[in-house]
Amino acid sequence: MKLLKERTKSKLLLGLQALDKRMYLSSSDKNYLLNLEKGYAGEELFDAIVKKNLTNDCLVMNDLLLISGGNSFQIDSLVMTTDALHIYEIKNYKGNYQFSAGQLLTLTGQEIVSPVTQISRSKTLMKDMIKEFGSGLTVKSFIVFVHPTFSLYLAKPTDPFILPNQIEKHLNELNQHNISLTKKQRLAAEKIVREHKTEVPYQKYLPDYDLNNLKQGLFCPKCSGAALKITKSYAKCSDCSYSMATYDLIVGHIMDFKLLFPNEKVTTRKIYQWCGGKINPRKIRRILIKAFEKEGKTSATYYL
Repeated sequence: MKLLKERTKSKLLLGLQALDKRMYLSSSDKNYLLNLEKGYAGEELFDAIVKKNLTNDCLVMNDLLLISGGNSFQIDSLVMTTDALHIYEIKNYKGNYQFSAGQLLTLTGQEIVSPVTQISRSKTLMKDMIKEFGSGLTVKSFIVFVHPTFSLYLAKPTDPFILPNQIEKHLNELNQHNISLTKKQRLAAEKIVREHKTEVPYQKYLPDYDLNNLKQGLFCPKCSGAALKITKSYAKCSDCSYSMATYDLIVGHIMDFKLLFPNEKVTTRKIYQWCGGKINPRKIRRILIKAFEKEGKTSATYYL
């Protein structure tokens, strides 16, 4: 198994996490953030299972945003084996659900946005996209439920679901396709990755915020607490005991600033204020010089 495209947090998730440390999020924004975090955790869980169990010659591509015939579609995970492209829509639902008349429902009858419609659309658009590649691959699609407490009632064996206790068995079945990928198939996978588009503008989905109204300071990347003990080399959170290199902590805060304020020039002074005045400006300057590209001279210096 070769990982052709890594999974990373979306800019929308990163932006909401950065704002959550520095301002009050409304209940709807907070729920949105929690759902994004839950979804990403499920995707990471699936990635770990794939890495452990998928051993044959195949290519894995994660987090794809593609366009086919003018229509955009997203794929959580795509696995190319010698006989097919396998599309996986990953769901981190927990608890009991039922599948009735093509609709996913809670046991109390509450409808969930249909992942079946979503995966069917992705399958159709992917088929159209790869026609010109000449890879000879078919396209298969699955909805994977990764949370160990998830249960689904009334589904048929022919429905496109993989339940938590079926994931390893499914991947072991893929391992039976032990013929090596052809050069044409590898080129097709590389073409798919090249077709990946950057994210749609994320800022319009963030709540309104202003630099002057956000909390300034240093925050733990794990629990978001502000009780950090900073030394020359390391920082440790008094709330959750998480520790990290001071360099990594500051670079993370600079990346938050660049994400939230893409039109602001990154200067030593701005980052000093962004970090709540808790880091010596000379140290901030050294980190900026090491981690980013320097532009300008003297007082007009900024970093890309």
